[in-house]
Amino acid sequence: MMKKYDVLTMGEALVDFVPEENRVPGPYRALAGGAPNNVACGLGKLGARVALLARVGDDALGRCVIDTAGECGVDTSYIQTDRRRVTTVTVVMPRSEDMTRYAIYRKESADGALTFEDIPTELFDNAKILHYGSLGMAEKTSSECMGRAIRRAREKGMTTSLDVNLRPGSWDSQDEMISRCRELVRVSDIIKLTKEEAEILRLNPRKLAAEEDKIVLVTDGAETASVYAGKLSVSRRPEAVEAVDVTGGGDSFMSAFLYYYGAFAEKMEAEEFYANAVDFAVRASTIAVQRYGAIDSLPTLEEICEKGGRMPNESDCCR
Repeated sequence: MMKKYDVLTMGEALVDFVPEENRVPGPYRALAGGAPNNVACGLGKLGARVALLARVGDDALGRCVIDTAGECGVDTSYIQTDRRRVTTVTVVMPRSEDMTRYAIYRKESADGALTFEDIPTELFDNAKILHYGSLGMAEKTSSECMGRAIRRAREKGMTTSLDVNLRPGSWDSQDEMISRCRELVRVSDIIKLTKEEAEILRLNPRKLAAEEDKIVLVTDGAETASVYAGKLSVSRRPEAVEAVDVTGGGDSFMSAFLYYYGAFAEKMEAEEFYANAVDFAVRASTIAVQRYGAIDSLPTLEEICEKGGRMPNESDCCR
């Protein structure tokens, strides 16, 4: 049966306040963000059929999130609107490392109240991949929702996809963060994490892929990105560029890989597929970090192809 959606993304959809200058205090721009939202928008801009499962406040920031996702080609029908809670806000800190770069204001906000009862159950019959991050597990209501959604997806034979995306400031303790994230790793078929996150979670990506039959994607900023799948491993070093804003780099990588996986994993030999897929994702990320913002920076399919992204044939870049 033909699936209605290539990917469902689930989790935080918020507004990022991104610095225009390399200092605090200073001028900021308000932009829609949140990793699952960014990945949904990246997939939409690439031409994938994607829907976003998220919760925002019934406020101007929530409408910004919904409008931005819709403009990127995302089905926003399943975004829940909360009349009691506000849309989550993140302030991006300049001159900070990735995990300490975001001051996230989400206690008692809308995205932590994402509810499973408001998700149509037939969605899990009509999509190939369920993608999510770890932040939803830090709040009780959204944690319960995510757990039930992942179980339902696995029961329906969907591929489950995790972006580890560690944000220590959003958890009650580092031990809780590590425990909950390792549990998410256990139930996920595709896992994307940074080299630092693998060290914090005490995971060996190569061993995880080989012994548990998972696809593990490891990024390391401007350094080499790798994919481990079973006993296969492929690495690709991005070309050196001058980064303008790295906010969308990881999400661009993730959305590009999921697009390529959904479109070509079953049509190519494994070694060729993973070599092309990691190359495609690295090129997407390289484009994104040369632009400002998370969603605005996400490239189209044609832009990745123009930069040398490998497709099975030229017509695939023009779909």
